[in-house]
Amino acid sequence: MAESAFEKLVEHARSEHVVVVGAGIAGLVAALECAKVGLRVTVVEASERLGGAIARAELAGVPVDLGATGWATRNGAVDALVTELGLADAVVEPANADVWVAVSGAVSPYPAETVAGVPANPWDPAVRRIIGWAGTWRAYLDRLRPPLTIGQERNFGTLVRRRMGTQILGRLVAPLTRGRYGLAPDAVDVSAIAPGLSSALTRTGSLAAAAGELLTVAQDHPSEPPIRSLEGGPTRLVDALVARLGDYGVSVKTEMRVSRLSAQGESWTVTAETAEGPQELTADAVIVATEAAAAASLVPFSVPDLLTRELVQDVVTLVASAPAPEHPRTTVFTVNPTTDPVTASDETARWASAGPGVRVARLTYGDLDSAAPTAALSDDDTVIAAARHAEVLLGIPADAVIGARRDRWVQPPSAVMLGRDEAAGALRARVRKVRGLGLVGAWVAGPGLARVIAHAREEAERLRVNLLWGTHADGVTLGEDHPLDKREETP
Repeated sequence: MAESAFEKLVEHARSEHVVVVGAGIAGLVAALECAKVGLRVTVVEASERLGGAIARAELAGVPVDLGATGWATRNGAVDALVTELGLADAVVEPANADVWVAVSGAVSPYPAETVAGVPANPWDPAVRRIIGWAGTWRAYLDRLRPPLTIGQERNFGTLVRRRMGTQILGRLVAPLTRGRYGLAPDAVDVSAIAPGLSSALTRTGSLAAAAGELLTVAQDHPSEPPIRSLEGGPTRLVDALVARLGDYGVSVKTEMRVSRLSAQGESWTVTAETAEGPQELTADAVIVATEAAAAASLVPFSVPDLLTRELVQDVVTLVASAPAPEHPRTTVFTVNPTTDPVTASDETARWASAGPGVRVARLTYGDLDSAAPTAALSDDDTVIAAARHAEVLLGIPADAVIGARRDRWVQPPSAVMLGRDEAAGALRARVRKVRGLGLVGAWVAGPGLARVIAHAREEAERLRVNLLWGTHADGVTLGEDHPLDKREETP
């Protein structure tokens, strides 16, 4: 009996080998997408740990998340993966999402009626309390000024400074952009941080009115909670991915640092350094899922400089033996990144996850333009400083801290960074010109599990279509000898 097209496809899939370089969440997701259609997959990781920016540890007997603590729900990518891996019943939503800002020693509720820190009503007492009367009057002038910058200014800092003044910029906008994205406002793209703001500004004639219009639209379209997590932490997602890869027979090799990629015709040679010496793997396609510097040294084209910039932050995790403060604060942004954390968060208040009498706090120091004030301090001195900040900002007594650790995280700039879209577009164009090569990871997609997972799936799909159906990025199909020649009858 003649072999069917379907049987040929299965045989062809098993004959194709994909090597994924890097076992962070992007690499694991890309590997799964390739493996579940029958491709042979090998994952190679330089360290001994899988999961990249998702990590967990115990402090004073309390399990704490060290990297990502949850995911944004905006594109549904993580929720879909969680459901696919059978973890939907473990999803948890934040118990609290209150936001505060610390200005001149006072910690005040962050005004609710704002868009990326731009207030819809500068006269709101919650706004005036933070920016003062002088700041309120200056912001009001936004409605009286000629619309010189309407719809044309991409620099968020410049737009806010010109329209509403330095108090709004320094006390409401900058704490948010630094705390949430690690960027000063002048490094932020208006259209990325607040989609629709420029067109609303064109229609309404003032920045405050534009913010009000966007808020009204948002109220008319209720959305899901902005973030979610898993009971037991996001490391459960890594564990489930690794288990599923095992089900598909994926080979996962750790402590193998890839030093070179070379293409020979239709195949690739992956050279990795191990304790036993160099090893070579042959692949039909390679997905590079490393951080930017390593990827730039491996791929056969230049990488835009903007995408290789690094945000280096110290994150101090504290465990305290203390009851909930009388007035708990979940997230606090600050004004001065050179002396204070850019963000302080009470993770117990956010997720309601620790036991009675236990508080878990995270303090993050440094942004893209300002080195962390803790950078030159010892671990002990950093913990002491963080405990003091936690007391002032979160109301957790410094002398109640019973466990602490400092981690230095290196990540790419946020996806809201000015010029990033153009740089990422140029990179994608270069990748598509190289047959059998994919690039995934936070530095390509933008930080955050939602972006990373969505992009990893898209890139894996592009490569597996190429391998299975013989279609390259330019849409050209392979020759008549391909197992699924379109002239052959399919089942």
